[in-house]
Amino acid sequence: MKQDKDKILTISNLLSVSRAVMAWPMAIAVLNEDVKWILIICFAAALTDMLDGWAARKYNQVTEWGKIFDPVSDKIFIITFVVVLFSMGKIPIWFIAIVISRDIFILIGGLYLTKKLGYVISSEMSGKLAVTILAFELLGLACGVEFAAGPGLYIAIAALLFSSAHYFVKLYKLLKESRANDIAITN
Repeated sequence: MKQDKDKILTISNLLSVSRAVMAWPMAIAVLNEDVKWILIICFAAALTDMLDGWAARKYNQVTEWGKIFDPVSDKIFIITFVVVLFSMGKIPIWFIAIVISRDIFILIGGLYLTKKLGYVISSEMSGKLAVTILAFELLGLACGVEFAAGPGLYIAIAALLFSSAHYFVKLYKLLKESRANDIAITN
């Protein structure tokens, strides 16, 4: 079966985009401190995050757009969550600064690599693990879990910084390989 890598309207892409759309009701639930709805929406978002990759592979719908929609939807959901918690005084400014700076770094680096290499780089396991830890941390903060307000903040930041370092090393290696290929082609 031929795979159309430029296709936009696929099951997996719709699942990814639905996660970004869930950011709005999640923000309302967090602002209202409605734990039941926070848990339901976060569970639904996590489910779409698992199912979008599975659907893409199962139905041979891995697309360049999907490689963009998936992490962008994650970032919209997470950044919305972080901003709402910050507005409620549940997280410090340094936490939100690190989360948003990391996402900007990854976005700019990913766009640069896409332009330089001509294809979209897939997410890394270290990034997925860091986002999972961050999601549990944010969920704990939203639900009033005491651990989340103390040690959980530092665990989440450590995971984010580790994944950022991992992405930086990958960016460096890919750019180095790209330059080596450019030199080989011109010689």
